[in-house]
Amino acid sequence: MKCLTSNLLVLLFLFVTTLAVGQEKQSLNLDVNDSHALNQLIKTQVKEQYAFSGLAVYLNSVHYYLVDDGISNALIGETFKLKNNQWLAVAGRFKVLLIKSDDAEILINDENKHLSIKTKNTSQSFIVNKPDLANFSAELNQIRYKHLAKPLAWVTRLSEALMVFIKSITSLSWGWTILLFAVVIKLLLLPVSIMTTKSQQKVSLITNQLQPKLKEIKSKYDGEKAHNLIMKAHKDLGVTPFYTLKPVLSFLIQIPVLIAVFNSLGEMPQLSHQAFLWFDDLALPDNFYPLNFSIPFLGSSINLMPILMTFITLLSTIFHQDNHASSAENKKQKLKLYLMAFVFLILFYPFPAAMVMYWAMANLLGFIQQKVFS
Repeated sequence: MKCLTSNLLVLLFLFVTTLAVGQEKQSLNLDVNDSHALNQLIKTQVKEQYAFSGLAVYLNSVHYYLVDDGISNALIGETFKLKNNQWLAVAGRFKVLLIKSDDAEILINDENKHLSIKTKNTSQSFIVNKPDLANFSAELNQIRYKHLAKPLAWVTRLSEALMVFIKSITSLSWGWTILLFAVVIKLLLLPVSIMTTKSQQKVSLITNQLQPKLKEIKSKYDGEKAHNLIMKAHKDLGVTPFYTLKPVLSFLIQIPVLIAVFNSLGEMPQLSHQAFLWFDDLALPDNFYPLNFSIPFLGSSINLMPILMTFITLLSTIFHQDNHASSAENKKQKLKLYLMAFVFLILFYPFPAAMVMYWAMANLLGFIQQKVFS
């Protein structure tokens, strides 16, 4: 049964991946020796045109790779040659410039990443949407999510393919597809979420029983005597001093999924220029009210979705109540949640609307889960 499930998962991945791959590629009539034209092409067609702020600035990055049987980062600041059948790939957020020219001399400037190529041989060049790289070769497809560890990159591809699959069978807009996708992910992670909640409740119950004993021991004893009594107090309740880590470990299981979803939402060209609700473009911040100035780390617009996301988190925190914890412990938990809400507002504020909308929906579903299963 386990083998059958594994095979079905692989078949599902292959099926939805084929749906995610299109047939678009742009063959270029480009003289790669013309450095000005080459770098202008990278600036206008490969590099993300919107200037992101804060942690979202990574979406403006351009990366250089060498691809043949494998993939490696291109040398920066040193001249090197392209080998036979080796591609130079210049990867932006959504698109990749592919160049092949045997024995071409290449220099990528260390300061401004200015690319210069010298070759007397014929060259091939294409601009390709990232989902279409698989049409060229499996090796070129490795460019996608190259910054992630291989298992995490695989989960990210599956996340993107699942979104494409949901859209293909529902014919919903991309906005509604992302919201439905958030529901699907929440349902898939529901057993882990319930396990985390129950673990936290158990920890709160044990802490409520343990704290008075520990306080008494520390007030009367110190040194080895206190240590032995503290260990005995834990043992009497059937736990170790590390019992508080269990909910954390359960929560950490969900982190790779969150990373995968965010990376896929950040690099899907399908979301570009897709309007939804008040958003003009799901691939950019929602830009509810443009400003005439830029705020450090936040950008130059008032974005409503991060504020809505924070409101949902605060609402969840207000109604948060651990019945197994003391009043003081509940206050501590709420204070941490308020602090997290503020931190996430600052971190998520400059990110694309699609990413913030997913997290807002996930928080809303978490609030509903809290009311149902607490």
